[in-house]
Amino acid sequence: MNIPIQRNARRMDQRALLFWILLFGTTLVVVAALVVDGTEGPFGWRSLLVPAFAGICGNAGFLLLATALKHGNISVVVPIMALEGGIATVFSIALGERPPPLALGLIAVAVIGTLLVGYQRGGESRAAKGAVWAILAACGYAAMLVALAHTDQPAFTSAALSRTFATVTALPLLLMVRNASPRGVMPSLLLIGALDALAISTYAIAASIGPASIAAVTAAQFGTAAAVIAIIFLRERLRWTQYAGIGVTMVAVSGLALTG
Repeated sequence: MNIPIQRNARRMDQRALLFWILLFGTTLVVVAALVVDGTEGPFGWRSLLVPAFAGICGNAGFLLLATALKHGNISVVVPIMALEGGIATVFSIALGERPPPLALGLIAVAVIGTLLVGYQRGGESRAAKGAVWAILAACGYAAMLVALAHTDQPAFTSAALSRTFATVTALPLLLMVRNASPRGVMPSLLLIGALDALAISTYAIAASIGPASIAAVTAAQFGTAAAVIAIIFLRERLRWTQYAGIGVTMVAVSGLALTG
């Protein structure tokens, strides 16, 4: 999914990109929620605050991710984004979860790997550009993941509510864009929206089973495949320290999933 996001982020405004992906994806998630969960609630204003917060965090994460992919390489951005699982684990600890000491050590190793990927000496290539944006995006997505694990609604309903709030809050951003619907990109946006619907729905199911820290780090496994695809098929070239950082980060994230 990150490859078509990068291509479209370099062709159109990220705010329009966000809205159209959300519109397509939200439609699918809402239909699935009605079929699977019906109108099961609760839908009181207090119970809606958490999915609303998840939707806003998801929007922030996406806009930061699109910016990172626009300016940086997938093979750099995606391994850093995979840290969302580790960051979500930290958030979950703050909310009372207690992962094993090994998991905490692996989070520290993942942070070291991220520093290796993002470090760039003056005058070198643009390969490390986007690293800071990717770290911020990982924080936004981590907050979304943790919020989805603490909703009161059934899994599909919480995903649908989150995406509905996200779509509503993305509409004012779309209205600020001059060329809101560029030609020739809608089919790829429809594909991204479908993949996004699948991703958030399956994560919501995993998070409802719990614990949130395990679901989050397992969800971060997308980073391995995306980095390998970018290096092999897109022929992105990095320094050896960045390759090492990618390896360290992905090993640490994989270890977190196995620990869970």
